Amino acid sequence: MTQKEALSILKLGHTTFLTGAAGAGKSYALREYISYLRKHGVRYAVTASTGIASTHINGTTIHSWSGIGIKQKLHAYDLDALEEKQNLYKRWNETQVLIIDEISMLHASFVDMLDKVAKHMRRSDKPFGGIQVVFTGDFFQLPPVVRGGNEYESTDVFAFMSRAWKEAKPVVCYLTEQFRQDDDRLSSILDAIRSGEVEEEHFELLQRASEKRHTDDHIKLYTHNENVDEINNKAFNSIKGEVRTYAMITKGKANIVEGLKKNCLAEENLRLKVGAKVICIKNAQDRSYVNGSMGVISSFDKEGSPVVELLSGKKVTIKTDSWKIEEDGKVKAELMQLPLKLAWAITVHKSQGMTLDKAEIDLSRSFASGQGYVALSRLKTMKGLYLKGFNNNALQIAEEVREADATFRAKSEQAQNAIEKYSDKQLEKLHEKFLLEHGGQVTELDENEMDDIEVKVASHTKTQEMLKSGMSIEEIADERNLSVDTIIGHIEKLVELKEKVELKHVLPKKKDKDIIVKAFKDLKTTKLTPVFEKLKGKYTYHEIRLVRVSL
Repeated sequence: MTQKEALSILKLGHTTFLTGAAGAGKSYALREYISYLRKHGVRYAVTASTGIASTHINGTTIHSWSGIGIKQKLHAYDLDALEEKQNLYKRWNETQVLIIDEISMLHASFVDMLDKVAKHMRRSDKPFGGIQVVFTGDFFQLPPVVRGGNEYESTDVFAFMSRAWKEAKPVVCYLTEQFRQDDDRLSSILDAIRSGEVEEEHFELLQRASEKRHTDDHIKLYTHNENVDEINNKAFNSIKGEVRTYAMITKGKANIVEGLKKNCLAEENLRLKVGAKVICIKNAQDRSYVNGSMGVISSFDKEGSPVVELLSGKKVTIKTDSWKIEEDGKVKAELMQLPLKLAWAITVHKSQGMTLDKAEIDLSRSFASGQGYVALSRLKTMKGLYLKGFNNNALQIAEEVREADATFRAKSEQAQNAIEKYSDKQLEKLHEKFLLEHGGQVTELDENEMDDIEVKVASHTKTQEMLKSGMSIEEIADERNLSVDTIIGHIEKLVELKEKVELKHVLPKKKDKDIIVKAFKDLKTTKLTPVFEKLKGKYTYHEIRLVRVSL
């Protein structure tokens, strides 16, 4: 199925499973559908099965969004407690489309709990309470973590084995185009892993990849954290030169911040020096680098920002970026750090979502289904693969997944055949019907009207207007039921967008402002922590941030 055909099916409003091999364009199709919903005013939520996956799609985890959290069972009193949370109840009833990415890592028991909560909150016996759920992902990739000592011991671990999935009967859109692999040899190995037909010729290709001469511009992919940490630390310490440390800045409630830290690839204390190999862990707004871009620290600019020479030879200056957890337009937690990691080595798990030109892969300690497939599918060509080793588990895929995949392909063909029977005009009418029945409109909204379509989108324009009226930051935060940190974040965003912002009445007194400005200048930095420490805590982080944004 093509991306165009899948989008046409998604626009009908059916609960759908969007799948396909690595590099088939699932993320692109998903972004296109999100854009469509936003433009036509249908309220949606973007979530993922894990924190790392959620940072790739600017969403939150389905555990957090749904209110279920870490629960492994739901009792009647749990449902009552969730219903009492006004924002959560509103979120469930306003959302028309719920997107869940990286579905392979979501346990079947959680899918059933999600269905239970949806039906309760929306007072509907329809699957998932009548919400269009869009499951996306590939079950050949990493499976759910199976815990012992509770219901997770069940062998029915995959999402498609859940009662809720079977009841919902999602329409399957199996994408068959290939946008990542440029090499038929690599594609043939990946296809063989998926079909369970890895033959001698495939092992010969992998053997040749293990005999290649190793070069220093390969990133190393390992299955265990201890291998990765050891390699990165040893290589970093072997480079002479000044070490620069970048401390993560965090905002929000401690427990939520800790969860964000755990699920984000950003380092709490990132150590860099000239010559260090790094990998970008987020897409740049201007696309000057993307998640997976590799390079070497070539210098630091006058503000202390690292300059990275990418493998292409292009040099880019890396600025601090942010990762957030937002709910109902409110930032619950945020961390700010350079979107870089040392890149002599990385785990297979953390490589999900990346596209790599070259990699040294060690699968000799593989222990989970899908690890070999995930690692190999990060690459574009066999030329970029150096295989250090692999064991019997490396190319294994759960038999349940392989059997289900055949069913998914057949169902996708059925859906494709069914939609081909409709004319373009008939499909257009059906798409319009879905929009109108789910709170949207046929004509596209303008940019201002789109601001409130996604449940997690916050508006900084409202903050701008309230500042203009003379309100203090505390008053704005109180009226909007947001934190002071969030309001200051809005101000920083407005300044970044070169919008006019009234700040005179919220800045510290001139005498105090001058002291803070002098500290920034003396330290030749734009970072908050050094200034806070130099001024011995006399001024709050809020005051220092406001002065910085006024400079």
